[in-house]
Amino acid sequence: MYNLTENYLTNVDEVLTLAKKYDHLFRLKGKDGEPFATEYGDASLKQFQYYNMPQDMVDAIFKTIPDRYTDRLTFCINKYEAGDHIPRHKDSMGLYWKFKCIFLTNGNPHFKYWDEDDNEHLVQEKAGALFNMKLGTPHAVTEIQEGEEPKYSLCIMQGLDTNVRVEFENRRKVA
Repeated sequence: MYNLTENYLTNVDEVLTLAKKYDHLFRLKGKDGEPFATEYGDASLKQFQYYNMPQDMVDAIFKTIPDRYTDRLTFCINKYEAGDHIPRHKDSMGLYWKFKCIFLTNGNPHFKYWDEDDNEHLVQEKAGALFNMKLGTPHAVTEIQEGEEPKYSLCIMQGLDTNVRVEFENRRKVA
């Protein structure tokens, strides 16, 4: 079960325009930012977490995808610039049962996964496409090179603690 579902998100331009508008809300992970460690080493990227997203960003994300916004859902947009990467890792750690990665940009392939036989595969990313993989599949993002355009992806996870979700909703009401 490793494949791309093209046009999963059909308003990529809208989502990407808003992500760039709110670039100041991305937070550095790894390097000099919040820790982002894997058993294979430290990662480096920028993340725009759901609890920092203005309502127009949230609305744009959920406008065309078949997933519905629930209190058991968390999501973020990852941004990778020159030098950024994520070493091999597995998502979930027992905290959620659904993970979706939707590519928001085209360009050189950087998303890599390992199948059940530990063979590695590089995925040609297509803007708006969902990469289907089993939860717990080892994967990585290879280093973005100088001169490459930034890469963006949307990650949606379902099943995390609802208390985190309630805190997010309370912050939105105050803002």
